[in-house]
Amino acid sequence: MADLNLEVAPNYAGPEFEIVCEGLRLGYHENNQQAIERLLASWQADRMTRTAAWNVQQEAAAHADREVEEAWRVREEEEEIVATEEAEREQREAEQKKPKMNMFAPETSVMDILVHPASQYALHKLSTSNYVEMWYFSPTGCLDAAKYHDKSQANNTFSISRVDDLLSVHPIASIRASRNALPTTNSCSQNSSEPRTVSSSMPRRPIGR
Repeated sequence: MADLNLEVAPNYAGPEFEIVCEGLRLGYHENNQQAIERLLASWQADRMTRTAAWNVQQEAAAHADREVEEAWRVREEEEEIVATEEAEREQREAEQKKPKMNMFAPETSVMDILVHPASQYALHKLSTSNYVEMWYFSPTGCLDAAKYHDKSQANNTFSISRVDDLLSVHPIASIRASRNALPTTNSCSQNSSEPRTVSSSMPRRPIGR
């Protein structure tokens, strides 16, 4: 709708309004100028009424537009907050999954002794609750495993065994005993003077028969 404030009054002095002016002159006993002024006053009064109604309508439309814009702004802010919280949560989860390094202590000395884990054969015996000689967990047994048994070639070679009527596949290294192994009594007496070092990679399970 056009702005009624910019509306221009009709030309009541024109020939198209002559019949209207003639009726006013005869009805109100007025001259032509008075008739034109009466028509102009009537138009201005009607224009003021229409302009007031138009202004109210425009203000209502503007208020509705502002409410819509405010609703969109609030929604965008809420979505941004949710997205920020989600990104922060994912970042925290990623930080938690990263491997954490221990605190560096400048005065702490570093061990110069390489601790070898027990052989796969001994660990497999423990995992299946079978008896295994203590020699395999002595420094001599762990060194023997590191030198001769737990090699990459042996780890890539597999064997089939039967346990409780079920066939299972194991690396050769996990079922092959060391030819240097000593009985528990002999290994204990032989290694009594050796330092007792337990690898952190050994499973903490009791040895059983």
